[in-house]
Amino acid sequence: MIPEFPVDPVVSSLSMKKFWIILVILILTGAAYGAYRYHVEAADAHKTPPPNTAVVKRGTLSVHVYATGNVQANRTVDIKCQAGGEITSLPFQIGDAVRKGQVVLKVDPTLEEQALAIAEQNLQQAVLTLQSAQVNYQIAKENLITSRQTDQANLLSAQAQVKNDQLNVQRDTTLLQEKLAPQQTYDNDETTLVRDQQSLRLAEVQMMQLKTQALQVKLQKLNVRLDRVAVLIQHANLKNAQTNLGYCTVTAPINGQVANVDVQQGQVIASATTNVGGGTTVMTLVDTSHIYINATINESDINHVKIGDVSQITAAGASGVVFPGRVVLMAPESIQDQTAGSTSTSTSNIVTFQAKIEVLGKNKELLKPGMTANVTIFADTLPNVLYIPLQAVVIQHHEDTVTVVTPDGKDVSKAVTLGQRNDTYWQVLAGLQAGQKVVLHLGDLSSMWTPGRH
Repeated sequence: MIPEFPVDPVVSSLSMKKFWIILVILILTGAAYGAYRYHVEAADAHKTPPPNTAVVKRGTLSVHVYATGNVQANRTVDIKCQAGGEITSLPFQIGDAVRKGQVVLKVDPTLEEQALAIAEQNLQQAVLTLQSAQVNYQIAKENLITSRQTDQANLLSAQAQVKNDQLNVQRDTTLLQEKLAPQQTYDNDETTLVRDQQSLRLAEVQMMQLKTQALQVKLQKLNVRLDRVAVLIQHANLKNAQTNLGYCTVTAPINGQVANVDVQQGQVIASATTNVGGGTTVMTLVDTSHIYINATINESDINHVKIGDVSQITAAGASGVVFPGRVVLMAPESIQDQTAGSTSTSTSNIVTFQAKIEVLGKNKELLKPGMTANVTIFADTLPNVLYIPLQAVVIQHHEDTVTVVTPDGKDVSKAVTLGQRNDTYWQVLAGLQAGQKVVLHLGDLSSMWTPGRH
């Protein structure tokens, strides 16, 4: 058994006092340490972190020009039907691929086939009429030649006969005066002379009638020419009828994709003769063998862009894809866009130039005509220039400024003159020197989008 010792009441009271004193000291020490940590953390929270800085550098700066535009196909063709009638065949619909020469529409050809048959008959009749006129003209020419020869011979014969009769009458007159010939002989010869003179006059009239006959030959010749013209007209009518029949079948003029169909099978459409637009538009084909961006470039950037410049293209409709491109065309004349302001007297004149950028590489079919695209053109390369990060520039009092860190660690605000820029850097024309440190204002890119800089 453990022996029990008596406890002194005085000793027990002293032990309890020590316990409570130690406990109070521990509590006070913990509270003091907690207060210290609180003040330290609060001070750290209000302490400004050191700024991010960059060094002003000298070197080569690649200049980028930014533009927006619309996606355009290589060609967009509205196909029209010049024939009129009921559509009997329409084999292609929106989205279908069509090859050049394929039949895209047919119209009922019945009326045009009848018109062609009539034109063929009219041409045949005109040819026969021409042949008849040619024969009549040839007969008239031969008759004129024969009549001229006959009438000339009759005239000469009549002239000779009259001359002979005149000699006989003169001889008979002398013989009668000398009473060597009877009166009856003289009378007979004089009667013969009068009769032959009448025959001479008839021969002369026949010669005059040859002029009328010659005019009739000319008239026959004119009839031949008129009938020849009539044949040409009927040939043209026949060709026109054949063309109109051909209009009943419409073929694709290019390789492409059907972008729109404006008619439907069974619909009756008007011909080109009754439609002032030159026929009825039946569908639209889009040639996407080449894709272009028709972009607008600010006048302040246009002199940095030239044909052949490499570019990059992005579009919201093809998210995550970067398309390579090349500038292929520059408009020689500007386009001035006058945008009305809040009042009728306030306008904003924006001068831009059109540029055509061809989309290259794979997956360009992801860009659909009409989409909006953003273009980055890699334009000038500026050698031996000062440049700083975009984040170093802020606008204060309508001036571009930077914060320069001096050698003794102080921040000094300075105005700078900026030149060209790209995605990362500004060119510095004045206000800084190579090697200086500038403060970067992270998250503040306001100066990047100052009007006229992008």
